[in-house]
Amino acid sequence: MKKLLVVVDYQNDFVDGSLGFEKAPSLEEGICQKIDMYKKNHDEVIFTFDTHHENYLETQEGKHLPITHCIENSDGWQLYGKVKYAALGCRTFSKPTFGSMDLAI
Repeated sequence: MKKLLVVVDYQNDFVDGSLGFEKAPSLEEGICQKIDMYKKNHDEVIFTFDTHHENYLETQEGKHLPITHCIENSDGWQLYGKVKYAALGCRTFSKPTFGSMDLAI
C-alpha cells in the first residue's frame, strides 16, 4: 500500500521568522530523514505553504493574528533550509487559510 507524507508549512516565517520558535530549526533533520524514507519507498510526499498577500493585515485572519507572515514569494514564504530542496519534484499546495480545499480533493 502506498503511503502519503504531508509536510505542513515548514516555512521560514514559522521556523526562524516572524512566527518562528527556538526549537523549530532542530526539526529540519528529522523532517528531511522522513522525506527521504518516503521517497525511497516510492511513497508520495506533498508540501503545504501558508500563503498570504500584502494585504494580510486587512484580512479576517490578519485582524486576529496581526503578525505579517508567509507573504507569497517572500523569503519568509519559502520552505526552510534543506527541506526546500527535498520538495523539488513534489506536489505543493498553497493555502490562504488554515485548510485547503485543493488538498481535500
